[in-house]
Amino acid sequence: MSQRSDAPILIVRHGDGLGRLPRFGERALAWIARHDPELAGEISVHETGAAAVPAAAAKARAVVFWLADPLKERYPDCYEEAQAIGEVAARRGALLVNPPATLSNTVRSTQTRLWQEAGLPCPAGARYRSRAELEALLASAELPVLVCADRFDLRPAIRVCRTPDEVLAAEHAGGYPGMVTPFIDPRHSWGERDPASVWARFYHRKRAFVLGDVVVPSHVTFSEAPIVSWNASIFRRYRGWGSVLQPLALVRRWDRLALAADNAFWRGAPEHPALIRRAAAALGFGFAAVDYATFADGSVILWDATPHPYIPEWHHAGMPVVRHTRARVHGLYAAIAGYLRNLLHEHAERRRFA
Repeated sequence: MSQRSDAPILIVRHGDGLGRLPRFGERALAWIARHDPELAGEISVHETGAAAVPAAAAKARAVVFWLADPLKERYPDCYEEAQAIGEVAARRGALLVNPPATLSNTVRSTQTRLWQEAGLPCPAGARYRSRAELEALLASAELPVLVCADRFDLRPAIRVCRTPDEVLAAEHAGGYPGMVTPFIDPRHSWGERDPASVWARFYHRKRAFVLGDVVVPSHVTFSEAPIVSWNASIFRRYRGWGSVLQPLALVRRWDRLALAADNAFWRGAPEHPALIRRAAAALGFGFAAVDYATFADGSVILWDATPHPYIPEWHHAGMPVVRHTRARVHGLYAAIAGYLRNLLHEHAERRRFA
């Protein structure tokens, strides 16, 4: 990327040893440098840790904060540095994408509140700060429930609890404060409408990227576990075997159906794009990944959103051959390039009508 102090697009990301994803977005930027060198010349990158506002902040027309969430709570020094950069850029009229103050909106209780205020479909979680508050919530809760830490970055602490004893035993899973959330299982609706489908057999989580006004479908993960992640996916059995055993997924019935559904999802038009954009916008994000599930009638339940999503290199993604991961990842890089270029057009339009 360019190191020009007058580059119109400034990307701010974590420096070495900071953040949870080192050199975030590097592969996307490398793709842009190869395929759109003109755009690459318009981009400069600042990495936190310098504790100084880069000269590019005063000249930038758009500043994109590729920083981990929740930023203020987890990386307070990076938050302060990013705030200073944003203030300088905003005074000069720059667009700010995912400004630092928004990067705490993925704290679960905050995310739930903002989505509910926006009228978006999401589980109605309740926050607790002590055992007494948890017991009070349990008295009126309909089991099963999810018990988890209030902070989104503590995802491993999520527990599915089917009895009061399990709820109380999980209270320290993520420390205080925590959240109790209704356990919603979209499989039931699919079981009534299409019991032989992959959607009725497995739990699922869909991911779509929001890039301004553009929504890009990414993938569907299927799992026998209610907390859906790639590590718990039905394709985990193929891990470590490279491309050798991947074709076997085309032989196994349920794996074949899951592959077909996943490939159809990323190749197809985005589902409910207006709702997915609203989900990101309600949290203050112009760049984010939104995770959700769908019911048999086509309706949606939002799970969560992250402004700092992992984007694997194609050969590091699971099942890269049969899932055509190179094509889907490079398609996402192209969409990111288009988004960055559109920021310059948006800035020009705002200045024209200001």
